[in-house]
Amino acid sequence: SAGQERNLEQALQCRVIDRTSLILDIFAQRAKSAEGKLQVELAQLEHLSTRLVRGWTHLERQKGGIGLRGPGETQLETDRRLLGLRVKSLRERLVRLERQRGVQRKARGRGELLNVSLVGYTNAGKSTLFNALTHAGVFAADQLFATLDTTTRKLWLAEVGHVVLSDTVGFIRDLPHSLVAAFHATLEATAEADLLLHVVDSASPARDEQVGDVNKVLAEIGAAEVPQLMVLNKLDLTGLPPTVERDEYGTLLRVRVSARCGDGLSLLREALAEIALAKTRNLPQRVSGDAALQDMDMVFDSDGSA
Repeated sequence: SAGQERNLEQALQCRVIDRTSLILDIFAQRAKSAEGKLQVELAQLEHLSTRLVRGWTHLERQKGGIGLRGPGETQLETDRRLLGLRVKSLRERLVRLERQRGVQRKARGRGELLNVSLVGYTNAGKSTLFNALTHAGVFAADQLFATLDTTTRKLWLAEVGHVVLSDTVGFIRDLPHSLVAAFHATLEATAEADLLLHVVDSASPARDEQVGDVNKVLAEIGAAEVPQLMVLNKLDLTGLPPTVERDEYGTLLRVRVSARCGDGLSLLREALAEIALAKTRNLPQRVSGDAALQDMDMVFDSDGSA
């Protein structure tokens, strides 16, 4: 609680923050675009608004005054009012940016191109895979939330032409609701995609839990029904060969690749081309939905090997 944080700070003589504040701090350091910075600030202020009630009551005292504080307004009331005004301003600016993005999405959709969105747990290698496929040169690093801003590029596939590929923010377990709300416009592109490439760190011992965490966030943002193709990344760390796996009906389930080394990328391109051709010809897309990903025994052997 805010009171516990305050007591610990006084006892330890250093800053003490909760998990949500830590995640928001990381987001603030990573945000590069104007929209990303606005979204992070909005999330921070909305989180702070819940802390003012519990953590700032010691400032609540009646004082008449001039300037920012109204007559008879307490310090806490002043803080709430100013915070509310800033939150309102940020939301209005983000709504304008969201409208602009909507126009851009409609323009891209007129060509009936397949819209593909990369999703996955943070640090699964989404941006590295995005760069390997599109040569976009977006920032990619071995760190949490290296990508906050959605980047979209056209990807050329043989026998198909272009598809639209988007790199998005990574997810994490129990993603703060304030972040989900603030990044609604950014995450909306994921819910409107034709296909999700669900990137998984196949070398992570927590991979099955991470898949479940990502699917929970997808459900929260309205993307649970979007078809998924699982991409098991970081194959170079497992010693396994690149492969495409299907069920007994020929439905695409997953592709094993190494975005860093390039292994399996041709197989992934072929899988994307197959899905894009099905869309172009109005055929049923033979690709799994999220329900097929829930049973991780289908993906990983019982002994934990991929």
